[in-house]
Amino acid sequence: MGNLLLLLAAVLPWTTLLLAAGRGTTAARVKLQNSIKETSFPPQRFLGQISPLDNNGPGGSTTRYYAQHLTGKSDEGFYGIIATMDVYGGFNLTTEQVTQCTVLLHNEVGSEVTSLNVIQIGWEVAPETYGDSRTHLGSLWTTDGYTKTSCRNADCAFVPEKGAHMTLGGVIETVSQPNGPKQTITIKVIKDHITGDWMVYYGFNGDNPALIGRFPKAIFTGGLANRAREIQFGGYVYNNATTLAPMGSGYLPKDDAVTSATMSNIQLIDQNGHPYPVPKDSYSYMTDPNIYDANPIVNGRFFYGGPKQ
Repeated sequence: MGNLLLLLAAVLPWTTLLLAAGRGTTAARVKLQNSIKETSFPPQRFLGQISPLDNNGPGGSTTRYYAQHLTGKSDEGFYGIIATMDVYGGFNLTTEQVTQCTVLLHNEVGSEVTSLNVIQIGWEVAPETYGDSRTHLGSLWTTDGYTKTSCRNADCAFVPEKGAHMTLGGVIETVSQPNGPKQTITIKVIKDHITGDWMVYYGFNGDNPALIGRFPKAIFTGGLANRAREIQFGGYVYNNATTLAPMGSGYLPKDDAVTSATMSNIQLIDQNGHPYPVPKDSYSYMTDPNIYDANPIVNGRFFYGGPKQ
């Protein structure tokens, strides 16, 4: 493809994948599923424009790693997602580290970063953000690719449901441990066909997800005001330290539900509110699968994590 076109998202710890496509020794590795070709990747401008040359690796100023799946963009759009995640914690992170597992909905706008609408929700451990090392239900939204406008959790615009048992930014008290009992959360984000708001549901350990609040349609000036053009989901870690933060359980995936972290029951939602499986032409993105990896999706589930063997 000639010159390097691959860009990595940065700006905030809750950033996620920025992928155009590229080749060369500095390009992040992309693992494809099925017959998707590198040239078919949609241009994306997620949250910032930082070259892989700025991703300096362990001991460098900042390192960001992704192990995520993407639906690919759709003209018909997506109207929500349901996903169940193993939720982890108890990590001894520094204030310069973040680990998270998220779902992210956005409008694909080509090169126009300033009109990028994003909703991102999942669990995260981010000591600098929360002032502690507990696991939180974290969220972030923007209407301009974080150029000027962004907001975390329930700090602004998000409307909490009265009497809800959880809110964005809340602590998830019980978490999984590698080789121990699994604790899970289920996230459902779905567009209300009457109000146009994005409704957020949350469930713990198999409970039916209950409504905890909504992102009003009026927040979004375009894109997510109507539908999401693409959805991505999986693990992300941010380091500004000499050690690697754990992703998921902290172990590389080995199709082992005892040790590896999972994301399961993954379903997309159509404009009629009906769930359906992730399309077979989805693809995956790993910054460095030797450090953090994600297995292919099988029956709505995949394993992910790292860096331990």
